[in-house]
Amino acid sequence: MPRFIRLVPILLFAACGPSTRFTTEQVPTLTTIEDVMWAQSQAADPQFKKIGAASYSDDDYAQLTALAARIGATTAKVKKDFSKGPAFDAFAETLSGHAKELGDAAAAKDQAKSSLALQSMKDTCKACHKQFK
Repeated sequence: MPRFIRLVPILLFAACGPSTRFTTEQVPTLTTIEDVMWAQSQAADPQFKKIGAASYSDDDYAQLTALAARIGATTAKVKKDFSKGPAFDAFAETLSGHAKELGDAAAAKDQAKSSLALQSMKDTCKACHKQFK
């Protein structure tokens, strides 16, 4: 079998899905809701794995603080440029509120409140995706 043929599945797999990593500062410049949602999930999904952890390190709290800022930026962008109506905006507001709670809890290094805020964010994401995705 020619070498090129063996590489095709690898190349196709690599082409599936976005590979761009967006920074929080880039969020206001994004031009599609898909990019905004990607910017949100690339930051949130790894942190959701920490829900219920017995404790968080200083690095974990720094990552949670960064996530809170990212969600603040993405929810503002979604409401400004990609609103799908009042119900969608309500989800964005709720998510933004939970992100604020997360930022406050992470700044205080409060494990229980950080974990609760993360769970609330995850639940809000799931509910919004159930209705709008």
